[in-house]
Amino acid sequence: MRLVITRAATRDLAEIEAFIARDSASAARRFVLKLLDACEGLVDQPRAYAEVGVQNLRKRPFDDYLIFYRLSETVEIVRILHAARDWVRLLDPATD
Repeated sequence: MRLVITRAATRDLAEIEAFIARDSASAARRFVLKLLDACEGLVDQPRAYAEVGVQNLRKRPFDDYLIFYRLSETVEIVRILHAARDWVRLLDPATD
């Protein structure tokens, strides 16, 4: 199984890094690298985290963030959101 990171998740990573970099660019880079390591770890145990009931997504917590991913032939990282955000509204188009 291989890892795929969507454009939306790539944007999320860039926003996370920019937010943390306001205090420390080096800390921001280290955090994003650890976050990417957590994403890559899903390839080894893709079913380790339960489905959330929205668009066949699963949710893996990491620090104050949630990694949302979908399984098929790949592990597709769909979004990476701060845990305090209303992720159901952001991920489920039916809530608009």
